[in-house]
Amino acid sequence: MTAPEDRQARLASVRARLDELGLPALLVTDITNVCWLSGFTGSSGYVLLGPNRTIFATDSRYTEQARSECLGFELVTLETSGPDEVAGLLKGLRADCVGFEASRVSVHLHRLISEALRGVTTLEPTVDLIDQLRLVKSALEIRAIEAACAVADRAVAHVLPQLRPGVSERDLMLELEWFVRRTCGAEVAFPSIVLTGARTALPHGRPGQQKIAPGDFVLFDFGARVDGYCSDITRTFVVGRATDEQRRVYRVVHEALERSIAAVLPSAAGKDVDAVARDHIGAAGYGAYFGHGLGHSIGLAVHDGPTLGKRSATVLAPGMVTTVEPGIYLPHLGGVRIEQDLVVEREGPRVLTQASTELTEL
Repeated sequence: MTAPEDRQARLASVRARLDELGLPALLVTDITNVCWLSGFTGSSGYVLLGPNRTIFATDSRYTEQARSECLGFELVTLETSGPDEVAGLLKGLRADCVGFEASRVSVHLHRLISEALRGVTTLEPTVDLIDQLRLVKSALEIRAIEAACAVADRAVAHVLPQLRPGVSERDLMLELEWFVRRTCGAEVAFPSIVLTGARTALPHGRPGQQKIAPGDFVLFDFGARVDGYCSDITRTFVVGRATDEQRRVYRVVHEALERSIAAVLPSAAGKDVDAVARDHIGAAGYGAYFGHGLGHSIGLAVHDGPTLGKRSATVLAPGMVTTVEPGIYLPHLGGVRIEQDLVVEREGPRVLTQASTELTEL
């Protein structure tokens, strides 16, 4: 889903960055970056930007699809998508140097293309060139993420009545994902996490056959995908009456969530927002039990780039969409994580996920 005006603006921003780097051309191989630039929704393709050419290349499986999606691009159909064909396209750009996505090209592929280009064109690594541009979303992208968040909110409301002793993690996961697909007409953004009891202390645990027991924490971490764009939400519940310790842990995480959301302001550094939540959790005595970063950008990918972390130098700007997800994970008790999706606006953050974050006892 890419409006023509978005596509032209994106191409212009990439070309401007290439000019700053002194690069006359660029080979884009990461399929998410290819999608962002061209509007292509298939699984195999390249974008090549040269001084006077804007090429989308794919194989015959996707030629007709690309014809309707990649408007404004010169379409090239490849026979094998092999390095020799890619090198041939790069030669056709008539550029003495071509940038490539260093973190997305294997050593093997780089060697093969370099050998095919020897004496004609050199390859120059670029790092996160397009990824950084993707951090600020257009109005159209934000609307798609909002729609994905609305699906996630509906799914939370749907699954809550089914949280009862004896129900397994896997059955809840299947019901959740089926609801997203069947009732909401969306896709699942990533493999859903549904955990209960002490297993909620596994930040990225996989749902299994363990069944809910009275007094358990139950943690859901899942997302929906609408028009290619993702949401990412986490909620933690208690089945039965919460203990004093469960209440305390939940309260500390919830306070960290609220404080860090308030700190998501234009010009704030990602590491400083992370510190707001981390310092609060540490002051409560749980610092050793919060190991992951506070949040990440979301968009075409559920992890669409770094945003909020201990070492994040990202400076927040209007139009960025990020998660905020503090957590405490105690092996003897279980874990609590609460995750919100929000967009940075000039006057402050706007929360996109609306499902309640208050402690819910079922």
